[in-house]
Amino acid sequence: MIRIVLIDDHPLAVKGIGAWLTGTGRFTIAGTAGTAAAALELLESLDPLPDIVILDIALGGEDGLAVIPVLKQTAQKRKAPLPGIVVCSMYEDPFLIQNALEAGAGAYITKSADIAEILTAIDAVLAGETYVNPAYEIPARKWASAGLSTREREIVALIKQSLNNKQIAKMMGISIRTVENHLSHIYIKTNTYSRSELAER
Repeated sequence: MIRIVLIDDHPLAVKGIGAWLTGTGRFTIAGTAGTAAAALELLESLDPLPDIVILDIALGGEDGLAVIPVLKQTAQKRKAPLPGIVVCSMYEDPFLIQNALEAGAGAYITKSADIAEILTAIDAVLAGETYVNPAYEIPARKWASAGLSTREREIVALIKQSLNNKQIAKMMGISIRTVENHLSHIYIKTNTYSRSELAER
C-alpha cells in the first residue's frame, strides 16, 4: 500500500480526496493535517515517512509551501527518501504553479481535477517525474528570485486576472489596506512599478 498524507485546511477536500484514493485499493491515508504546524508535527511523528504528501498551497493564512523545506530537512536527518509532493490547490494560475514546482513539488493539480488526473500526478511523482496538466502554460522563470510569499503570489495571480484591489480583498478575506500593503512589497521585490507591468510579466 502506498502511504499518503493529506495536508489541507478544508475538511471536505481531505475527506473527498481521501475517500477517492482509498477506494482504489492502492493507497492508505497515513495522516491528515489542516495547518502547517499540525502538518510538521504529523510528519515528524510518522516513521517511516509517507510515500506521498498531497499539500494545499495555502493553509488558511499560512504558506503551505513552507512545509516543503522542513520536510526535506526531516528526510535528510533520517537519511530517508523524500516523499513525493503533490500540490493540490484551487488556483489554476501558471504563476502559482511555477512557484510550487520551484519550491520542490513534483506535481501540481487543481481541486477541480478528476480522480484520473490525481492518480496520473501521483504515479508520475512516484516514478520520479514531474506532472502539470498540459493545459497550463508555465511561464519562463522571471520570478524565481523575487522571494514572494504565498499571499503575495496569490495577489499577483489575481492581478493577472484583472481583479482590482476591492475584488482581491473580498476574494482573499482581507482588507483593502492589507492588499495595498502586500502590493507595495510586491513592487519592491519584483522591481516593478504598476499593476499593468506585473500583469505582463
